Amino acid sequence: LNFYHLEKKMNYHLENVFAALPRTTRGMPMVLNGDPKGNNFLYCNGNSVVIRDLENPKISDVYTEHSTLTTVAKYSPNGAYIASGDKSGKIRIWDTTQKEHILKKEYQPLPGAVRDIGWSEDGQRLAVVGDGREKFGHVFLFETGTSNGTLCGQTKALNSVDFRPVKPLRIVCASEDNSTAIFEGPPFKFKTLNYNHSRFAQCVRYAPDGQLFASCGADGKVFVYEGLE
Repeated sequence: LNFYHLEKKMNYHLENVFAALPRTTRGMPMVLNGDPKGNNFLYCNGNSVVIRDLENPKISDVYTEHSTLTTVAKYSPNGAYIASGDKSGKIRIWDTTQKEHILKKEYQPLPGAVRDIGWSEDGQRLAVVGDGREKFGHVFLFETGTSNGTLCGQTKALNSVDFRPVKPLRIVCASEDNSTAIFEGPPFKFKTLNYNHSRFAQCVRYAPDGQLFASCGADGKVFVYEGLE
């Protein structure tokens, strides 16, 4: 009883969170993402999403609301939300402005593991790619979950996705069939396909002005393309 009484009077405060390092899978790309203000970066480990301060990595926060292994997390363009995906194909979109990280929306765009998430520059659309039995990618509206296009045309799982940050809008995807593809919209539909990589295409990203995008692959090569066609 005396010990319990002593515990009740003690004050506790958080000094540091010693966050785990990113979890990697052999042969698979691992996505790091930074916030628009350049203060923090994101990665996944286990069932959690880790937010870390760039200048002082001892300052970190951990989001733990996924029920299965997390795979990717991305800040919205204004930094107010984070969209995180997991192995089951679920997407959770949650608040970054409060310590409680209140859930805004939850969707199930894919039947298999999510590998990458893209936000449109206005924050109204998300593109999600990964593995699945019927489809490997999907585009939907942030507020309602309404479909805004299907990312079809590539024959194997999609590893990476990115939105063109300026109009006219485009989406580019990288696939395990060694290809990169461009989709035009909205609503988004297949436009062009490139097979320059000799092994898995692992990542695609647009330049900030949207004039070019780059792809990298397991063949160790980087290709730069015009951003529209």
